[in-house]
Amino acid sequence: MIQKIRLLVQILFFGIFILLMFINKAQLWMGFIFVSVILDFFFGRIYCGWACPINTLIRSVNWIKKKLKIKNKPVPGILKSEKPRWAAFIFFLIGLGYTIYTITQGRKFPLPLIIIPLGLFTTFFISENAWHRYLCPWGVLFSLTARFSKFGISPSKCSSCSTCAKNCPADAITFEKKKSATVTATHCLLCFQCKTTCPINTMSYGHKK
Repeated sequence: MIQKIRLLVQILFFGIFILLMFINKAQLWMGFIFVSVILDFFFGRIYCGWACPINTLIRSVNWIKKKLKIKNKPVPGILKSEKPRWAAFIFFLIGLGYTIYTITQGRKFPLPLIIIPLGLFTTFFISENAWHRYLCPWGVLFSLTARFSKFGISPSKCSSCSTCAKNCPADAITFEKKKSATVTATHCLLCFQCKTTCPINTMSYGHKK
């Protein structure tokens, strides 16, 4: 049920995003993003899992890959070094600054329309994890505040089967010495894939202990 609700919410926000792009009001979406960054301090990366247009489109890419029987590739080691992620974030900040400048000049620079194809390309040729966890520049921004979030996902009991980790699209779940799952708020998208796939329904969202 929660995934059906999430899909409906994603479609709603995607429609709002398209509408704002169409009527040249992209600055309103930018404002929404920065409000979401602040909300991360309290609730975690809700924007990433429920409102991000890239994440919504990635659903379609995953569906196409499944139909074509294209398997995800392991995330290249070079991406896991974090250097490409921060390099992408620096270029993103430059693009963001230029976008804001063009808005003040009455013009527009389609930064989202540049980032979105990169996310879809990465997902198709590597995996969803590679984009969410290592390359998404918005993800870097949200992770800075999400680490302080008051709410998050955590298991009440855990059988250490690692099903949740295998289905996490952001590599946000780890197991230390085969003990209970640990969900890292910095990377968790709040997509609830872990809750949906957990065989004993142990994952829940609430105030962190």
